[in-house]
Amino acid sequence: MAVRPLRDAPDLAAHTGFILAEDEMMKDHFSDITVPGPPSKPPIKVGVWYRWPEGERQIRYPFIAIDLLSADPAYDLFTSDYYVPREDLYRPSISPTMPAPPGGWATQGYAVRNPLPFRLTYQVAVHCRNAHHDRYLHSIFKTDALPARPFWLWCAADEKWRRSELVSTVVSDLSETTESATKRIFRKVYTMTVMAEVPQDRFVDSVAYQALRVFIPVVDREYFDTYRETILNDQPDPLADFTVEERAEQGEYTHVWHEGHTLPASSG
Repeated sequence: MAVRPLRDAPDLAAHTGFILAEDEMMKDHFSDITVPGPPSKPPIKVGVWYRWPEGERQIRYPFIAIDLLSADPAYDLFTSDYYVPREDLYRPSISPTMPAPPGGWATQGYAVRNPLPFRLTYQVAVHCRNAHHDRYLHSIFKTDALPARPFWLWCAADEKWRRSELVSTVVSDLSETTESATKRIFRKVYTMTVMAEVPQDRFVDSVAYQALRVFIPVVDREYFDTYRETILNDQPDPLADFTVEERAEQGEYTHVWHEGHTLPASSG
């Protein structure tokens, strides 16, 4: 059985596509956070990783670990299907790089159905070895990084603002153990949601078909079958192949003739 083409395959290198774009957005949001350093020393940059840092990486505290917990349809935000006209076409996660349709945006008839909203749930864990860094980061997270009211994160992949909400905060400190000689770790775990959208349709990526000639006859109903067999079937040019009198004998009252009309493509 043939494999159906992917709707919008994620681009691992460019970090575009569903979930990849949101992951990159989350990392960008937390990447410029610093904590005060020792006196007369510059601030310490807080590292940001996905999940727990890999074993070969040297772990420097404090750091932030981001993990995607779920990506579920936001059924409470679903609406009936509607079609988006060409002026408002929007492809989540890849819209800045979406090519123009064949013939340019002025081409008539291009439309896609509305994207479906999804709710992504992320866990953001902040790890510190210093109690002052822990309090400092907890403070700015509550006031600026993850405020109590719904807030918006800028997604570079589609150049859109994504609605986000803080769901909960959990204290999950790790105590010092003498057996393993591990030091205590102050850890705050924030759970948040981010909105995303998934397309329902594939935008048509083929040339628009052009009708070179359109022939629309008006025929007496009683003569229709005869007219079709005699005048229309296997006749490349009914006007040139038959005279007005011959077409009238087969039941034609009148006709409409056009040339060079562009037929719009449709969404798949």
